[in-house]
Amino acid sequence: MVKISRYILVVIAIVGFSIGIPKLYWMAFSKPIRVPFVMYSCIENDFMIQRSGEDGLMRQDTRGNNYTREEYEEKLPFLYVRQLLMSNTMPDSINGVEMDTHEISMNRSTFRVQPEDLDSPTQKLFPLFEAESGRANLEMPEDYFRISWRMEFVDAKSNKILEEKSQMFSAVLYNRGFEFPAKSINGIPTTRKSCDEGYLVVDSKDQLFHIKMIEGEPFVEKVKLPGGMKFKYISCVDFRNKNFYAYLFSTNNELYILTQDEYELIKFPVENIDPAKNQIRIYSDLFHYNIIVSGDDFVKVYALDANYKNVNDYYETWPAREDRSEGKIIQALFPGQISMTDSDSNFIRFYTTFNSSLYWLVLSVLLIGVQFVIIKKRNLELKKNIIDFIIIGVSGIFGFLAVNIFPNKFFD
Repeated sequence: MVKISRYILVVIAIVGFSIGIPKLYWMAFSKPIRVPFVMYSCIENDFMIQRSGEDGLMRQDTRGNNYTREEYEEKLPFLYVRQLLMSNTMPDSINGVEMDTHEISMNRSTFRVQPEDLDSPTQKLFPLFEAESGRANLEMPEDYFRISWRMEFVDAKSNKILEEKSQMFSAVLYNRGFEFPAKSINGIPTTRKSCDEGYLVVDSKDQLFHIKMIEGEPFVEKVKLPGGMKFKYISCVDFRNKNFYAYLFSTNNELYILTQDEYELIKFPVENIDPAKNQIRIYSDLFHYNIIVSGDDFVKVYALDANYKNVNDYYETWPAREDRSEGKIIQALFPGQISMTDSDSNFIRFYTTFNSSLYWLVLSVLLIGVQFVIIKKRNLELKKNIIDFIIIGVSGIFGFLAVNIFPNKFFD
């Protein structure tokens, strides 16, 4: 029993060391990776790159021309429109189009999604707003809905099911071909938006439906999808120009938009868009969409015109943290590491990473030799410490520290 207790303590110590020691190492030796900010310029018809250097911010284009801060801002007039208006350097027209601040504002939008948005706690109840209330501002409803074996509305105060409303919406969904339950319910569940467009809901058969409430009545529209299409992530948007309802990311790592009213699914000409692995930012203006995909070791920017056609793209790479000198050293020291948090998730759980290199085995062999010397000096029997050798061989320096903090003689 004592032996079992000792090995339980050893395992706990190994887990603790595999969490703490690599974390301390990265805190001490990790160097921040400065990701460049890249945007397509409608003035130069080229990408403008802003990056951090030892001498501060550097601003240049792909041809190597350097720019001052003011020159850089003038090359990206829609990104720095307020500054250009303040300094009276905003062009009167660009590409033959007269500049109007209202039109600039109507067509300007920003969007961002990152891996942690996909791996986060999800709500179970949603508010369904009145889309045509006749009021200037949206008001929170007194009930919330869920879609399980039917669409069910729950009164927020009494927690009672609103049977009549539930049956009404469920019947319309059923008649439109909805297959219960819902796989995902996607919308903007807040009053902080210009209007309400309801929710885009994926049913159990991966069909897509648009659901909202108009004057107390259900509005349900089934969206036609190509055969076999499935969605990994759907993010509804509330842009001023009201061109589309949402950005939709498919399981094939493709990016789509769903146009308003016509419900046309338009594919963006971009490749390998995976919000589960990379950060994705989308900036739009009068002339272009800038789709910026950032990973641990790369940034790729797609420039599309207003008709969603590819204009140009930019790609830059750099060594990932694991491929830099500090990353190679840690792979020689530790077999892996455990973390309670992850930059790609909003959940607290055990995240285990194993080193792809086997150089840490060399250190494990050396530590086994050191442990052999320690056992000999303590005049202990080798056969009673074979398990300790195995632990060190498998877990490296973590196991070496653990078996010596809780040695066999401690329990004799």
